[in-house]
Amino acid sequence: MKNNWSLCFLSVFIMEISCTSVRRIANQEITLKNNVAQLSFSRKTPLLTVYVDNNDARFIFDTGATVSVLHDSTIVSNFTNRTFDFFLSAKGADGKKIRNRKISVLLSSALFESPNKVLTYINTPLFDCSARKPYSGIVGMDVFFAEKKSLQMDFTKNTIANISQEQLQKAVTAEDYKLVKSSCKLGQIRIFLSVEGVEYPFLLDTGYSGAIIFPEDKKRVFKNNSKLELEGSIFQTVSATTQGKETIYENMPIRFSDYDFDVKINVSSSIKAQNIGIEFIKAFDWLIDYNHNKVYVKRNQNKIEDTFKRTISYYAKAQEGKLLVSVKEKSQTRFNLGDQIIAVNGHKVLPENICQLMDLLNKTEDWNTLKIETIPVQR
Repeated sequence: MKNNWSLCFLSVFIMEISCTSVRRIANQEITLKNNVAQLSFSRKTPLLTVYVDNNDARFIFDTGATVSVLHDSTIVSNFTNRTFDFFLSAKGADGKKIRNRKISVLLSSALFESPNKVLTYINTPLFDCSARKPYSGIVGMDVFFAEKKSLQMDFTKNTIANISQEQLQKAVTAEDYKLVKSSCKLGQIRIFLSVEGVEYPFLLDTGYSGAIIFPEDKKRVFKNNSKLELEGSIFQTVSATTQGKETIYENMPIRFSDYDFDVKINVSSSIKAQNIGIEFIKAFDWLIDYNHNKVYVKRNQNKIEDTFKRTISYYAKAQEGKLLVSVKEKSQTRFNLGDQIIAVNGHKVLPENICQLMDLLNKTEDWNTLKIETIPVQR
């Protein structure tokens, strides 16, 4: 099994669109179904079964994305001869603009159907030693909340559903849901958490595989000193792997509605978003009444990680046929980011074993137990 350190952060926000795109989006027809859909998971990524031009596929269910995205062009009928809008701009979680195209397709699932759904086409990179992605696109919030429907996310059963106002009120009345402070606008859902006693807004983002992330801010200083500081390529966004400094705090005290608990928090120099991800979201069942700006939650049995699962010294990544040091813990001095690993335990790095040696390195907490030969990076 490939061991890939990069965390997923796949949400997309539209920044600039052409007049043609405005017309296409305005003319698209989306019908919501009062139905329930099962989610599957690839590692921590929630996947929804959809049909694109009658071809079945798995799309990421991403509450942090304001638009729906196509990654795999092979599932679109006659893709090369389709009409596109070019030179549009979207923004990923790292704040970088992504050039993309828009295409209209027949899109349906257990929850919705559209004869002319506009998808943003972004061809995400596939890195050395990466298996074929288990998803072909992203289902964003642009397909939900029409017709006064609300969204139910039940992570006790790993299902999502469109529900009516009557069903919403029945669930709120009959079950132990609590109203939480929220803001629903511009296709985004934000909820509020208190971290070390200070309240912050966070985007609800099932496309982020972690729990809670802050962008780096020198004015914000946490009291907690139990932290792990990493440097290098940590996050996989919709278009690239980030490069920067990431600080992970463990056992951070959180208050959410009437719930108090400890959790891990990331502070990132490369990610510009302030989000809560699927690791946190899955610990609750959710009712989202977007049209009335109300969000209800209920604690379930899923655990939220609060401590480091393992010690991290270094990670390696295969890139353009070379095995490179891609992540290091800040205090480590034996290797530098970008050093090329040419042999491990006497085995030279070759095309036929590069992925196997990468896995060995990334599963080993202490690289001092391995005999590693490198070519130092040129500064």
